[in-house]
Amino acid sequence: MKGTMPRYGLDLETAAPGQILESPYEITIDEAWRLQWQSVFPTSSRLTTSREYAASCGFDAIPVPPAMLLNMTLCFSVEPFSQSCRLHLGLEDARQEKPVAYGDTLRSFTRVDGLANTSRGDASVIHTTHILVNQRDERVFSLKKRSYYDPLPVTHRETTAASPPGQESLFQAPTTTLIDHFSGVATFPTAPSPEWEVGSLILHPMVRPLGWSENLALSTIYRNTHPIHWDAQRYGRDGIVVCGGFVQSLIFAAADRELKQVLDDTLLHSSHVNTVAPEDRLGAISRILEVEVLSDRLERITVKTLGLKNVDVARELTDTDIPEALLTLDPRKPSEIEAICAESCPVLSNRIAMQATRSLLRPR
Repeated sequence: MKGTMPRYGLDLETAAPGQILESPYEITIDEAWRLQWQSVFPTSSRLTTSREYAASCGFDAIPVPPAMLLNMTLCFSVEPFSQSCRLHLGLEDARQEKPVAYGDTLRSFTRVDGLANTSRGDASVIHTTHILVNQRDERVFSLKKRSYYDPLPVTHRETTAASPPGQESLFQAPTTTLIDHFSGVATFPTAPSPEWEVGSLILHPMVRPLGWSENLALSTIYRNTHPIHWDAQRYGRDGIVVCGGFVQSLIFAAADRELKQVLDDTLLHSSHVNTVAPEDRLGAISRILEVEVLSDRLERITVKTLGLKNVDVARELTDTDIPEALLTLDPRKPSEIEAICAESCPVLSNRIAMQATRSLLRPR
């Protein structure tokens, strides 16, 4: 007898704009998730560590961090969508829409927004919207993603797919954001919150690895089923790649030590430049691009962060001139980043793991 091997991920033969893919996972998160998350990703903002601070901000309990929700949104969608892709190209407009508490039950949906072959015809790029939904069918998190796939088959026909009943309404534009909640807070508790001026370049001293066991545990609990993140039998221990969402979260954790207190975190865009393996050490540098005063109690800062791998930030970059071209608002292609490093900052050549721009809501 010959066995049948199941196939997972998006089927390019049938993929079409408007197609909605539902994750098979429905998961209730509890306090154990918070403990595991904070054991890997140091959390600096009191909103997600202090019950008293959260209560002063109008929450019944400590809320779930946005980075956790982003990883659920990404990882839950791997089995029905991205397990068949070649590369994760980047994220845009990732934002929390409603508070989430431990004890909530979450599931995810993915909608194909567009797909086309590259100009060379040797691959395709697929644009998608991903959403996370709670037990009340309320959207709590959303993001847009670009992914790199095999070329569309010659038999592919781009027709609009019919949506399952009730699912298309989940993709309607949100009517609320977390700023609506925080605008109603009369007074924020006193807590350390460094002030930064526009143009400031911050060398974040924290550098941490994401270990082999941690990567395996996170991939399992978050249901990231792509074997390149955990199957050492197939890829070898040296061929395992850390999930991009976990890389991003550890880099942001390193940066947020100097950016706290963060009330809301909107990812404008991010993309990965060089892959990260388990045990690679991750750190960050950030530049403040904009500071916007929203009220007498709130401000929003726009930050460009470069995630670095295997760089001792405190020792290697303290007296190093960092090219401003690496820290502008708009993202650059990996080839452009490497060219800038080769010419002006060799110490960072092949050591930039990712680039990201965020809009952070903070109390004044």
